[in-house]
Amino acid sequence: MEQLNFGDKLEAWDQEEGWLPFYEIYLTEATDYKLRYKGNRPNVQIQGIPIPFFPELDYYVCTWTTPFQSGQLTLAIDEKEYKIYVYPDSRKVSQEQYNVMLKEIMEEAAICFQYSGLEMHIDSYGKNRDISWSQWSYIEQNFFHLKQLFNRIEQQPIRQLKKTTVMMKRESVQRETKEALRWLDRKGYGKNIPHHVQSVKTMESVDTYENQVLKQQVTDLQRLLKRYEEIDQHDISIKAKQYRAVILHWLNGPFFNGVTENNGSYLITQRFRKHPVYRGWYYWFDRLYSHQYEGIGFTYPIPLKDTFQLYEMWCYLKVLKVFREKGYLENTKELFKITKNGIALDLAENKESRIFLKNGLSLYYQRNFQYNSSDYYTYTQRMIPDIIMEGDAGIVILDPKYRVSANLGTALGEMHKYRDGILKRGNGEKSVKEVYILTPTKKTEAESLRYFSEDFHQAYGLGAVRLSPETGIEKLEGKLLKCIDILK
Repeated sequence: MEQLNFGDKLEAWDQEEGWLPFYEIYLTEATDYKLRYKGNRPNVQIQGIPIPFFPELDYYVCTWTTPFQSGQLTLAIDEKEYKIYVYPDSRKVSQEQYNVMLKEIMEEAAICFQYSGLEMHIDSYGKNRDISWSQWSYIEQNFFHLKQLFNRIEQQPIRQLKKTTVMMKRESVQRETKEALRWLDRKGYGKNIPHHVQSVKTMESVDTYENQVLKQQVTDLQRLLKRYEEIDQHDISIKAKQYRAVILHWLNGPFFNGVTENNGSYLITQRFRKHPVYRGWYYWFDRLYSHQYEGIGFTYPIPLKDTFQLYEMWCYLKVLKVFREKGYLENTKELFKITKNGIALDLAENKESRIFLKNGLSLYYQRNFQYNSSDYYTYTQRMIPDIIMEGDAGIVILDPKYRVSANLGTALGEMHKYRDGILKRGNGEKSVKEVYILTPTKKTEAESLRYFSEDFHQAYGLGAVRLSPETGIEKLEGKLLKCIDILK
């Protein structure tokens, strides 16, 4: 797969800066972008779907809407393929919250493994490995930002004036310095002045401490990417090879050729604190090494790509965490599966991962209900809610919806099919007691919607609960404890 290098022929409209090369645009999900192409009518496909362009003056133009999810997409222009990345919509979760969710999934999976009851030898090196799914996800999402930072640093690096002692011809000395005069006092003057004299030459240099640290960090990143190249995940190995080629190009370029690499530990200088570009660079590498979570490396692969899937998994594990901390957790065996490479967190779609809780309760991830299901069935279509709590008294459904507030009314309308369409095998009674949407809706938006109020929940047995990495955990905990009382 080629890097994004199709030049400036394909451009996108930016509200602040006007037309920019497409590869410079920060793409966000569920957003309209106006594109134009210079040249003959292009054959453009995104994820294999043709994008129609129409002639307008000297260009071919179109409007393209990014999908309602973040992640990596394949862009094909005249049969050449490139990788582009669509970032999360800040109205729902920020990039920082995305990374937090990924981190917390890893941490809770590592804790739950202790409850699984699986018997298998696990290599001890897994606890101290410095490569992980969360770290790779961070690199993949933020490598373009690192390239932007490096380009700005390369254009305007921090410099300093350095004095170098040199021997030069007498006539080449442009001005006298104290050092040169002292040298002449020792060597002679008048008729005895030699043809070559010692002088001091002042030159501008990029070999500053901050640039030395930059070279050390880039070298370390190059070694780290080499390790990702060697794993048995083909897509990651190929992408790591592409990233490492960029890093090697930097190291062999003119900027780093004039910089001495720092060795050992390094300090945060005032320039790292004050200079906006160098501060961003330092922060990028600081976060790079904040993903070393015990027990979760590539030995426990979690295939994460799209933000809405990540949010669903994160909500499920936050629910699981509440039960664990309240002492309801018994066995998490079905949360994991044994593969030839080790233990995998088994949260793929339709796997019906089941967790056993105390008091005869169970917690499912994407349980399948259809007309011929054993305990519960549906009389219309197949239904697959994301999070299901089951007890002797029936079912409570929690359905994560990664949507903006304007879509929540429609989502709640869909919840009626769960509450009214899932029946108990044998007596045909409705089995779903309550249904709640979990959503990362912002506080200001949630306050204006009745779906989030406790009075609405009590009156109708359904509603919405705010849940994001920064808020909603206490509300979720209270809701789950009430659900336990309903299902006993």
